[in-house]
Amino acid sequence: MTSARSKSWLNVALIAGFTTATASAQQAPRTLPAPDATYAEPFSSVNVGTVRELRDGRVIVADARDKVLQAIDFRTGSAVVIGREGSGPAEFGMPMRVFAAPGDTTFLFDPLNQRYLVVGPDAKPVTTFRIETPAPAGAPGGVTLGGGLFARATDAMGRLYAEAPGFSFGPDGRPTNADSAALLRYDRATKRIDTLTYVALQKQNTQVSGGRDNVRMVVGGGNPLNPRDEWTVFPDGRVAVVRASDYHVDWILANGTRVSSPAIRYSPIRITDADKREEEALRLRARSNQMMMTVNAGPGGTQRSATMGPGANAPPPPPLTDWPEVKPPFRAGMASTLGRPNGELWVRRLEPAGAKGTLYDVLNAQGAVTHQVRIQDGWTLVGFGNGTVYTTKLDEDDLIYLQRHRM
Repeated sequence: MTSARSKSWLNVALIAGFTTATASAQQAPRTLPAPDATYAEPFSSVNVGTVRELRDGRVIVADARDKVLQAIDFRTGSAVVIGREGSGPAEFGMPMRVFAAPGDTTFLFDPLNQRYLVVGPDAKPVTTFRIETPAPAGAPGGVTLGGGLFARATDAMGRLYAEAPGFSFGPDGRPTNADSAALLRYDRATKRIDTLTYVALQKQNTQVSGGRDNVRMVVGGGNPLNPRDEWTVFPDGRVAVVRASDYHVDWILANGTRVSSPAIRYSPIRITDADKREEEALRLRARSNQMMMTVNAGPGGTQRSATMGPGANAPPPPPLTDWPEVKPPFRAGMASTLGRPNGELWVRRLEPAGAKGTLYDVLNAQGAVTHQVRIQDGWTLVGFGNGTVYTTKLDEDDLIYLQRHRM
């Protein structure tokens, strides 16, 4: 994720005591059933957080690369385009993520316009709103987050959940990384932002150059196998924070009560040369879905631009360094920890190099693993509905097809 150039040249590129055995240790992982429906038209970019199921079975899908927001009906195979690109009342600059809101309403996060587009149950734009947040501590003049609280989840009340920026600015205006970030909850009705807890962040390879009035900072480039905490939110407002230090879940209940589940036993996987080669290949493939956004704030006003992917002539990234000795229990990233509407918590596990498909631990409300599910090679889990699981399938032309599974 990237953010912020100041009025001069600031350019910030963001890219419990007892141990419980894994219940699935004695049983083979389950597999997803064959899809019961596949949408016939391909997408360019569909990821976790870009698919939202409505009560009647339609799904809202955001494709950030093609800049298209659609309501898809699997029964008829038809789709309705929602809104259009722009900065007007019913428009969006980039359809980045969609969130369930009360009454089949949907929030679309639009980072380019630094706001949210509200889509009604009839799949038509209704209005927009912004979440005003202060700049990181010590930021030079002209640097703000504007309406850009980057939500990762909502609950049934329409409250939004996000992480605070994982960096701050020192007295000299130079930004530095933090080792943790606040997990925030925003209530639109009261406009109140609450801090629920803190999550441990990955160690990053930060590059800083220049001084207070001419600073360029790149946050990112850290090794993706460095551990960090991940989290998700359930419709009833429960928050599950999966801790990487010993693989346990801290639950923040809707009433504010905090409960820690016992640690989950797992066997650490030592990183080999094969693991390093595989991780480098995964990183190269993932570049096409990375968003780069630049915000220029100056006397002439604020200008924003965004692109998906590194560009046709972009050089390859430098080799990864700072390899840990062993892999953490689960992969870092927003796609690694997902809450299913039926109360299941899915956590994407890390395996030795060469493992086929993607393995998930499925945890219950007590934070214990009840079983595992393996998503087959070529499929990617992107979301859940009412008794449904949504995956994408990549074809030989790198086109993405959305699939629905009954489960």
